[in-house]
Parts: sequence; structure tokens; C-alpha cells
Amino acid sequence: MAAPVRETPAPVDPAYQAILAGAWKRNLAFIWIGVFVGLLGANFVFPFIPFYIKELGVTDKSQIAYYTGLSGSVTGLSLTLTAPIWGGLADRYGRRPMFLRALIGAGVLIAFMGLIQAVWQLLLLRFLMGAFAGTMGAAAALVAATTPRERVGYALGTLQTGMFAANMLGPVIGGIVAANLGIRESFIFCSALYLIAAALVYFFVHEPKAAIGLDAGGHRKHTEGSLIANLRLVVSERQVILMLGLLFALWLSTTFVRPVMPISIDEFATHPGNGADRVHAAFLGAAFSLKEEAATGIVFGVIGLTSTIAALSVAPLVQRIGYRNCVAGAAALTGILYVPVAIAGTFVMFCVLLGAVGLFQGAMVPGTNALIAASTPEGKQGSAFGLAASMQSMALLIGPLAGGFVSGTLGIGAVYVVIGIILLVASVAAYLFIREPDLFAAGRGA
Repeated sequence: MAAPVRETPAPVDPAYQAILAGAWKRNLAFIWIGVFVGLLGANFVFPFIPFYIKELGVTDKSQIAYYTGLSGSVTGLSLTLTAPIWGGLADRYGRRPMFLRALIGAGVLIAFMGLIQAVWQLLLLRFLMGAFAGTMGAAAALVAATTPRERVGYALGTLQTGMFAANMLGPVIGGIVAANLGIRESFIFCSALYLIAAALVYFFVHEPKAAIGLDAGGHRKHTEGSLIANLRLVVSERQVILMLGLLFALWLSTTFVRPVMPISIDEFATHPGNGADRVHAAFLGAAFSLKEEAATGIVFGVIGLTSTIAALSVAPLVQRIGYRNCVAGAAALTGILYVPVAIAGTFVMFCVLLGAVGLFQGAMVPGTNALIAASTPEGKQGSAFGLAASMQSMALLIGPLAGGFVSGTLGIGAVYVVIGIILLVASVAAYLFIREPDLFAAGRGA
């Protein structure tokens, strides 16, 4: 049995007062830039993994789908195993070093991905990337630890817009780069963006000592426990466990369907046999003929755009109805919208429906992260968001395999229907079992 954790006095850190005085806003701005630039690079290449696998010599569609799902799953496996460890280390030694580790690790490994010659090499690098990356989880822990608790919900929502904006712009720009320069070149460009983001974080983001376990009076709290003790303290909170389960369902809604989305788009394409596969679309009286890579980038870009709009606009709604109701309602509407995606008859309709899905997905993840932060013991944000990253990576591990199994047995359309049902169940569970934290409830009543 671990020894009880003792609180020991510590001198007041002037940096702690700086956080409360507003310095956290400057920190948030540069962490946002780091997340945006880093994830912009990721979205340059990952939507096009099926096409890259084809370039590596795999031609059978079922095999392409299999390796696409497997590439996501091996990343999820390694991140599931390592994220809680990184989170615990963040609480003990700082969240900023963990954020830098994630950015640099991802940048180096993605550069190697652009040089490979076989699918097994891609799988190996994807596994290693899961072990050393985890950008968003590290950034969320850093923001939660350096922001006054009553403003954490706002800060995490703002941070999430960086991810959604990168999801919006990355696939569109990446699709253009991949279509004109090649997918391998996209990997190298992506790596450069990650390293630029790491440089910005290194020079402009600061984590005061006060952020590592000091309360408002400057006294140290819960920082003498071991890594296992820190994790045990976090999971002892029933609310945190419920929120982690909900977060898993929300991320599953993304990982379950995204590997088959390029295959769905391929069904709208014509295949003349000379490698010039084209997706034809008509919108507002104009007709377009797009390469599959560009069409895929547009779909992912539309999802990113609507998610960003939602993340920027959800704050007034949250103030009126609360985080719990907002997350539960958004999950229900997302689940309902996935059903017509399965029967979309044209590329434009497919794109519009997934844009609507993105609109409500944009409200789910920031709200869930805010609830986790508000329910976590002070000074343990790294451990909590390490577990949150583990839930995300577990979804990355299970989602592609489960989606591939459903697609192989019931058809691609069934993938969207099944995840819709899962989200509806998660919505009901969230409404029944998750409580609004007193901090947020008091803020609405003020």
C-alpha cells in the first residue's frame, strides 16, 4: 500500500500570481499555435494513407482497407500503453517538456514515413509514432494546468479550435500538395511543420513552477506520490471515469468511420483504367471533376470547417444549458445524422451530411475535456489527460478494426449506421449519469 501523500509548504511563486493576472492568455495563444501548426502537418498526410499504401504496392481494395485500419490500430495500441505514463511524468516534471516531446517525436517519425519502401515499414513507424506522439493530450494537460480553473472550459474550447482548424485546412492543402507534388513530399512537408511548432513552443510557452502542484496560496499539493499513486488518485473520481468512457465513445465515432471514408468516395469516382480516377460533382449549377485525393481532402476539410465553427460558437450555448446537456445533445444529433450518410447518393450529398456531422462533433470533444478538467484533483491534470489520450488511442486501436470488420461483413454503409447507434447510447448515458460540476453550475448562475 502506497504511503499517504502529504502536503508540504512551499514559498509563494510569483509566477503563480502572473497566471491569475492574465499571463495564461499569452500561454494559451502560443500553445494554440503549436497545436494548429503541428496538427496541420498531420492532416497533410493521414487522410491519404490508403493512397500511399497503394503507392507502396498494395492494389487489392480489401487489402488497402485492411492495412489502412491496421496502420491506425498499431498507433492506437502504442499510444494506449504509453499515454498514462507520459501523463504521470508530466505531473511530476512538467507538461511543457511532454508537449515538446510529442511534437518532436511526431516530426521525426513522419519524415521517415516519407522515405519507406514497404507497408511493414509504415506499420512500424506508425507504432513508434504512437509511443512518442500524443500532441493534443499533452497540449490539453498544459493548458489545464496553467489556466485558472474557472476559465479552463473556455481555454480548452479555444484550444480545440486549433485542432479543428488544422483538420479543416490540412486535408485541403494536403490534397493539393499530394495531387501535384506527390504523397511522399507531403510527409516531408508535414515533418517540417511539426518541428516549426516545436520551436515556437520552446521559445514562447512557459510553465511556471506554480503549475506543478501549487494551490492558490503557493502550497504544494499531491506531488510527492508515485506515478501509480497519481493515476490512482485520478481514477478514484467516479465523474472522471464516466467522462473518460464518454470520451472514448466520442473518439470512436471518428476512428470507426474515417478509414472507410476514402473508400466511400472511391465509389463516387469513375475509373477509366489509366490511373486518372475522377470524382464528378455538381453544386449550385457548376460541375467539377476532381482527383480522388483532392475530393478526399475536401470532405475532411469540410468536416474541419464545421467543427471549427461549432467550437467557436458553442460557448454561449454552454452558458445556457450546461456542458453535460450540450455534450449529450450533440452526441445524439451526431448519431442521428450518421444514418443518412450511409445512403447518400452523390458526392455532394455525402460531403454536406458529413459537414453537418462535423458541426455537432465540434461541440462534443471540447465540452468533454472541460468536464474532465473540472472533475480532476488539482495538480493532476497531466495524469487525467494522459488517461484521456489513452482513451483516444484506444478508440484509434479499436475503431479502425471494428469499422473494417463491419464493412467487410455488412457493407460500408453499415459502418455509419452502427456508429450512429453507439453515439445515441452514449448520449443517453451521458444525460443520466454525468453531473454538471459545481464550478460550471455556479458560473452560469452568476
